[in-house]
Amino acid sequence: MPITYDLETDIRYLQGAEAAKMTLIKDFIKGGEFPNDVISRYFKISIEEVERIKNDMELDVDSSDNQDR
Repeated sequence: MPITYDLETDIRYLQGAEAAKMTLIKDFIKGGEFPNDVISRYFKISIEEVERIKNDMELDVDSSDNQDR
């Protein structure tokens, strides 16, 4: 008896897909070629979420700069 398994509902698959999406969003932000509203529409997230990610990225850079001193 064959077992069918829908990989797209697997928790690890979903976590990986979300991590990949976050990486792409950060790459779009780092590139600076697209405004927040375009990124928001492309990835189907709110503009506020794009701004939050951008702020988190800036905080990460600031905290790593402080550790180097």
